[in-house]
Amino acid sequence: MSKKQITRNVFVFAAFLFSQQAFSSATVESEFEIVLPKQFQQNLIEEKWKSLANQEFKANWQFPDQTVEAQNGVQVQLKGISVSLNTELEKPGLGSSETQVILKSKELAAQMTIASISVDQWVEQTVGGITGRFHLVAECPNVVLNMKSGAGSFSVSLSPEINSSKAGGVVQDFSLVWDKEAWSAAAFGCTGAAGFADIVNQQIAQISADSASFVNPQRTLILSYLNGYVGKYSFDLAKPRQLVSSRSDVNISMIVDSFDDSNSEKALAKGRVIVEFTRAPQAETKKLQLSQEAVNYGTSGQAMIRLPGGFAKELLSRAYAANTWVHQFYSSQISGLSSVMGSRFMQFFVWPELMDYPKSSKFLFNVYSNQDPVISGSGLSYQMKVNLLSQMKAPKNGQYVPFMNFVVPFSSGLSLGISNSKASVKFSNTSLDLRYGWDSWYVKYYYPKTRFAASTIESKALSAIAGKAFSFQLPAIPLTDGVSLKINKATSLSNSDLLLQLAP
Repeated sequence: MSKKQITRNVFVFAAFLFSQQAFSSATVESEFEIVLPKQFQQNLIEEKWKSLANQEFKANWQFPDQTVEAQNGVQVQLKGISVSLNTELEKPGLGSSETQVILKSKELAAQMTIASISVDQWVEQTVGGITGRFHLVAECPNVVLNMKSGAGSFSVSLSPEINSSKAGGVVQDFSLVWDKEAWSAAAFGCTGAAGFADIVNQQIAQISADSASFVNPQRTLILSYLNGYVGKYSFDLAKPRQLVSSRSDVNISMIVDSFDDSNSEKALAKGRVIVEFTRAPQAETKKLQLSQEAVNYGTSGQAMIRLPGGFAKELLSRAYAANTWVHQFYSSQISGLSSVMGSRFMQFFVWPELMDYPKSSKFLFNVYSNQDPVISGSGLSYQMKVNLLSQMKAPKNGQYVPFMNFVVPFSSGLSLGISNSKASVKFSNTSLDLRYGWDSWYVKYYYPKTRFAASTIESKALSAIAGKAFSFQLPAIPLTDGVSLKINKATSLSNSDLLLQLAP
């Protein structure tokens, strides 16, 4: 390619970068299938319950009014009874049955409030051999009891529950116990019959002495309160999920359309991955379907997601369509070039203009393509051809100025892999043809030494890529708030579909 042609490409590049080009929104809609073994579902719920350990557990339980019998048959009315708990729940652990999660309190604080303790009763009493009837009326309002530090404990036993597309937990049992003399009463006043405060103190002592007598009659009510609390931590697998994208012009979401948990061993969810490209050259929708061949998912107990074999190819083609993307790199990120930047001896022979810059200088590369990539293959193996254009900018006086321009026809085999939530791309059979031209503005104002050993730089760039594997972190799939699935492994099935192994 002539210098004139390369200069013309620079103008195209500048127009692409700075013009208000009109873009459309294109969509790729792909079927997927998720397999969730029962044990994996339980693990997900346990992970969800761990979020309980990251916040305070607060409860304010209201109990029905009670009538208790004090000494001499006096019927004491307790009204407006409430118990508040404040604690941290320790990290859940499986119970001995391996089917329950146990949440235990740490530094339990509790307060019991009784709005009114009163008596309104006629009693018979014999004094000096004479029996008389007396109207006993007394009340002690707003009696507050505080549990002493370390005098009580609270725990909850939870079992996983899968109901259609919703997963959560059910409180099977709980324990709320306290030591004798655990409660101390704040100062309170009474009106009416003298000595009634003594009866109240006796009732307080009885509550402190026997936690079971107070808690057990309220067990059904407390269980309902706890299940209401735990219900907030269930999640709906069918709720649309937004995935994290590294590019602002690419939006990714997942929607579950059907969920089948009739199998005793595993649940099966089917849905769609929707990828929207907002800088597409034209509006269109491409739909990808799974293979109709039967798939044996095995009995590994691992969760898996199956995608069409052409999914990766379609995304690559859309993401790198002509005139829709720009990537920026610095010279320090390109291993072949960074070695040249660090050697004055090498600069003298292959790129003498660099000698006018400090060895620590970082040159900027804006890379894009004005042609659609040509990609063949499926599953995890592809062959790609693309025409790359790059504008190289030099650091001058605190800003970047045009320096050189490159056109690089590039082709390579691509082998994709996934391990421990990292995706890797390995290049093989790689070839490139480096064509260059000096920026006319830079030549006009800086009179550079224009000698440039293109073949040497080309070989260094090729050696930095060929046979090398480059990895990057994959975003997790947000199953629900607080629970995400990591992609740990990828395989290509005989029907060319992709099978990804998942983990909490």
